Amino acid sequence: MQRITLSCLCGLLLMMTAGCSLTVQNELNTEPRQYLADHLFTAIPEQSIETEQQIFALPDAVYHDMLRMVRPLNSSREKADALLNYIFFLKGKRISYETNATLTATETLARQQANCLSLTILAYSLASVAEMNVLFQDVIIPEYWTHVQGVSLLSGHVNLKLTGSGAKTSRGAANYEQFSYVIDFDLETNKSDFPVRVLKKPQIIAMFYNNKAAQFMIEKDYDHAFAYLKAAILTDPNSSESWNNLAVLYRSVKHFDLAEDAYKLALQLDPESTNVKSNLALLYMLTGETEKAADLQRVVYIQRLDNPYYHIMLGNEAMQMSDHQQAIKHFRYSLKLNKKASEALAGLAKAHYQLGHAEAARHYLVQAKKHAPSMQERGRYQSKLDSLMTASKQH
Repeated sequence: MQRITLSCLCGLLLMMTAGCSLTVQNELNTEPRQYLADHLFTAIPEQSIETEQQIFALPDAVYHDMLRMVRPLNSSREKADALLNYIFFLKGKRISYETNATLTATETLARQQANCLSLTILAYSLASVAEMNVLFQDVIIPEYWTHVQGVSLLSGHVNLKLTGSGAKTSRGAANYEQFSYVIDFDLETNKSDFPVRVLKKPQIIAMFYNNKAAQFMIEKDYDHAFAYLKAAILTDPNSSESWNNLAVLYRSVKHFDLAEDAYKLALQLDPESTNVKSNLALLYMLTGETEKAADLQRVVYIQRLDNPYYHIMLGNEAMQMSDHQQAIKHFRYSLKLNKKASEALAGLAKAHYQLGHAEAARHYLVQAKKHAPSMQERGRYQSKLDSLMTASKQH
C-alpha cells in the first residue's frame, strides 16, 4: 500500500505558545532537476499551477475590510485581537473542514471549505494586511494516517504564530509589547505540548503543491500530480515529503529505478523518516530485493510499534484486501495503546459488519461516536448507526 505525505488535518483553536522549536534540516547536495523525469508525463501549462501571489491573495473586499479594522489601531495586541475576532467571525460563517480542501485564501473564503493548511494560509494573508509578525510552524505530531481510495495518506499539521513587537502610539512614542499566540485550526487535540519546526514561506507553498499532487495521485491523474510535485521540488528542494511523493508517483507508473533514487533523496534529507523507509521497503518487495525490504521493515516496525495510528493504518489496509480477521487484530492492538481511538472502534465496527456481526458492529459504532473528537465525526458515526438500524429492521 503506497503512503503519500500530506500537510494537515485540523479544526480551529487559539492557544498560547508552548512546545519547543526544531529547526534542524538537511539540505540537498545535488541538482534536483536531474531527478525530474519530464519526458514521462504530458506537460501541464505552467499557468494552471497556482503562483505564490494567487495562493495568498485576498479578495479586494476582504482586504479592505481588514485594512479598515486595523488602520486606527496602534498596538500589536489590538491588531492581533482584531485579526482573531475576524478569523472567528469567518469560522462562525461555517467554514467546514475538508481533508482534501487545499485551497488558496480566496478559494477558502468563496467555498467555505478548508483544511489546516488552507486556513493557515488565509490567516497569514489576513495577518499580513495587519502587518503582524508571524511565523509558520510545522507541528511534530505522531504519525497519523487516513485511508482514501486504496491509498494511505500520512497527515501532518501546520499552524501560525503571532508575536508582539514594537509599534507607534498615536503620539509617535514607541510602544513595545511582548505576547505570543498560536492560531491553530484544530479542535480535536491540544497540540501545545508537541514540538514545532519553524517553516519559511516557500516550504508552505511546497506543502500546498504536495497536497494538490496527492489528490491528483488518488485520482490517477499522474500528469497533473507530476506538475505539482515538480513545482513543489523547485520551490523547496529540501522537502523530504516532496521526494517521497515523487517516488510514489514514479512507482505508480512503474519506473522503479527513478522511484528508488527519489526515496534515497528523501532519506538523505530526513534519515529518520519511517514513512520513507516503509515505502522504500515496499518498493524493494516489488522488485524482488526481499533482504533489503526485510531489513527496512524491521526498523520501521520497531519505531512504530507503540503508535496506535500505525495499527489503525494496518487495519485499514487489511480491510482493503478483505482480510477482516486480520483487520480486527490490528484495530484491537490499537485500542490496547489508546482505548479511546475512535478510528479503531469504527474500524472494528466495519470489520464486524463485513463478517455479518451486526450487533458487534452496532456496539463499536456507539463507542466510536462516544469517543469521536469532533461534532462532525460524531454526526458521521450516527449516520452509520442509523443506516445499520434501518438495515436490521429490513431483515
